[in-house]
This record gives sequence, C-alpha cells and structure tokens, in this order.
Amino acid sequence: MAQKRALVVDDSRAARVALQRMLERYDVQVDFAESGEDAIEFLRHQAVDVIFMDHSMPGMDGFEAVSAIKADARTALIPVMMYTAKEGEVYVGQARALGAVGVLPKDVKPGVLFEMLLKLGLVKDRRAALRRRTEEAETDGEDETDRALERQAMGASVQALITRTLQDQHLELRTDILASNRDFARRVAEEIWGRQKAEAELARQEAEAGSRGTNWGVVATLLVLVIVPIALLFLLFSQASQQRNEAVADNARLRQAIAAQAETIDSLTQDGPLGPRTAGAGDADAAYRVLVGALGWATSQDTRFGFGELPFDDRRLEQVTELLARLTAAGFDGSVRLDAHLGEFCMQVDETTGRYRLADPDTPLTACEVVGNPLAEATPAAAQSSAFQEFLAAAPMLSRGGIDLEVVLRGSRDSQRLRDFPPDVTTAGEWNAIAARNNRVEFSLFPRPR
Repeated sequence: MAQKRALVVDDSRAARVALQRMLERYDVQVDFAESGEDAIEFLRHQAVDVIFMDHSMPGMDGFEAVSAIKADARTALIPVMMYTAKEGEVYVGQARALGAVGVLPKDVKPGVLFEMLLKLGLVKDRRAALRRRTEEAETDGEDETDRALERQAMGASVQALITRTLQDQHLELRTDILASNRDFARRVAEEIWGRQKAEAELARQEAEAGSRGTNWGVVATLLVLVIVPIALLFLLFSQASQQRNEAVADNARLRQAIAAQAETIDSLTQDGPLGPRTAGAGDADAAYRVLVGALGWATSQDTRFGFGELPFDDRRLEQVTELLARLTAAGFDGSVRLDAHLGEFCMQVDETTGRYRLADPDTPLTACEVVGNPLAEATPAAAQSSAFQEFLAAAPMLSRGGIDLEVVLRGSRDSQRLRDFPPDVTTAGEWNAIAARNNRVEFSLFPRPR
C-alpha cells in the first residue's frame, strides 16, 4: 500500500507537531499550512489524501477554507476533517453541511485517530493498532498493575476454582478409564478362555475319533489357540499398565496442585471472606461449600448483552440477586463488583432515527462510519434498567447486610477484550461477531480486610 499523505492546516505549531507525530506513527506523510490561504495555494500544486483543518485562524477561517476546497473540482473529493477545540452537535452539523467528514478534538486520542484513518481507508495494517495499544499500555501500566493486584486479592479466585474443578474431573476420568480397561480385559480373557476350552475339547474328540497317532495339525491348532490369547492379554495389560502409570503421574501433579490450593483456601477461610474461624469446623466447611457453589454458579452464567441492550437490565438483576443470596448464606463479608466491558462494533448512522445501528454483515470494514459502542459515553445509571436502579437503592442485603455492590461501566479505552480482532477480518459481519463476544459483564469478589 503506497504511503498516504496528509495536510495539517493550523496556525499553532504545537498543534501541528502533535498531530504530525501521531500520523507518522501510522506511516502517513505530513505537510503543513499555517492558514486557509496557504492550504489552498498548496493544493494547487500538490495532491494529498486527507486534510486536517483548524477552525480559528488569521484571515480565512476553517469553514471558509473548507467551502473553497469543496468548490474546486480538483480538490472536492479530498476528505476534510475539522481539527479544532470547538465541539457540540450544532458545530458538527455545520461542518458536515459544508462537506467535512467529521470533527476531531485537539486532544484526540491515538485510538480515535486510528479508527478515523481506518474508516477513510488510509491505513490497513493492523500492526499499527498493535503498536498503538502497546504504547498506551505503557502509559497505563500503573493502572493495570493496580487492577491486577485487585484481581489477585480474592485468593481463591474464580479461575483457580475452575482449574481445580477441571483437575478433579480429569482425575475421575482417568480412574474411570483404568476401571473400564480392567473390566474389558477381564471379559476378553473369560471369553477367550471359554472358546479355548470348547475348541480344545472339540480337537480332543476329533483326535480320539481318528487314529491314535500324533496329529500335528491338531497340535498346531492348540498351540495357536494358546499363544494368541496370551499375546492379546499381554497387549491389553501392557496398555492398562501404561495408562495406570500415566494416571499415577497425573495424580502426583494433582496432589501438589491441590495442596497449594488447600493452603490458599485455608488462609481464605481463616482470615478471608468468611471471617475468622469462631464457629465449629462443620459450620466453616458448610459455609465454604456454599461459597464455592456461589463462585461456580457465577462462572456458569451467560453475562453477555447484545448491541443496544442495557448491561444492567432485569435479567442481570436476577443473576445479581441469586449471587448475593448465595454469598449471604456463605457469610461473605466484602464487596461484589460488576464490570461492564464494551465491544467495539462496526456501526453506521440510521438515516431515519439518527442513531447508531450495526452495519450490514456484508459491508466492507473500511466502510464503517464509526467503530465503537453507543454506551461508550453513557453513565452507569444510563446503563441500568429501572428495576436494577431500585434494587441498588433499597435492597435489604445491601442496606443492612455486610455486602457492598459496585457497578462499573467501562469505557472504550479501559474495556478488556476476551478476543482480539484478527488481521484478516474484512467485513462488518466478521468484526461484529467478535465484538459481540467482548460485550459482557464480569463478576468480581473482594473480601473485606480483617
């Protein structure tokens, strides 16, 4: 793909340099003009792929310059993006009416700039997005570290619970396989031995009915009947022995893992969500089983929500109510956090309603008008149904119990993806199928420090 070229029109050198650095990160060559008049003169001799136009400049302002560019047949098809501190729906509408494709703020984030370049077809290399996310991750490293420490605070996390459950199931499966092999070998041996006895008896009778001399054919048959079953049994028991050795090795590894989990669980039950052990061992074990059941139940729930749906709706309220009831029964003392992570959808503006809608599945990815989520700028309250809001305000287990409930609506920048977008995605349908999997609510438990 040939290198693209951009013209940045701004009387502020600092603003020009800041935008130049971001554009060159995506391999876009940058030229400058300090006024609308200079931009028009430049375009008479040079061709560019996109223009970034400031609004307030000496002489001709940004809107006047856009009008002049769109009035010239040689430059009318060049996309113009207003690059200004001005904002508001009225200003955006005026800019688009004059022919601008949109408005970018002076403090535009690299991710927003990249999505705009992608929509205009000026970048196609997904590695640029990877470099951008890597650089953003370096700047957000401290926040990520804090969040990682918070996730580790639970001790016996949901992930550890799932791992332990799978290991137990694996051990049970190994045991069933060994038992099945032993039973199969026993039944084969009984069947072969029965056939051997019947055929030996038949051979003996034939030998007695014939001559008294040695019948080498009968001897050979008897040898075959003896050797083949023995070889088959040896093979079966060798396989069973190998599987037994593998199971023993797996059991050793599982015992080590279980021992480590036991230490974590012991510390959790002693000074964790259930509080210090003041009750009997039976009560603590019962409460622990209820807590484990609550964690297992939470991980099995479908917490995804569709495009345009509220993440904290009546269905989510049922899940939260059930989880809080289980935690209350386990004596959990701490907080429960619900994080709504937003998927990045390929969207278009509905001409009838003026709202965002999903692009048609066959739409090329480069034709997406906006890549994002309608809830990206919403408040947590705007993402809740009326019943959910009433529950947060008046639920007895929250107002009088020992459990706090926190509801977080992640924005586009701090939402975490379950699945990244492969570089070979070309249509809106493929892109939105992945975005739908990232559109979800996650449950987290944080015991209160003792």
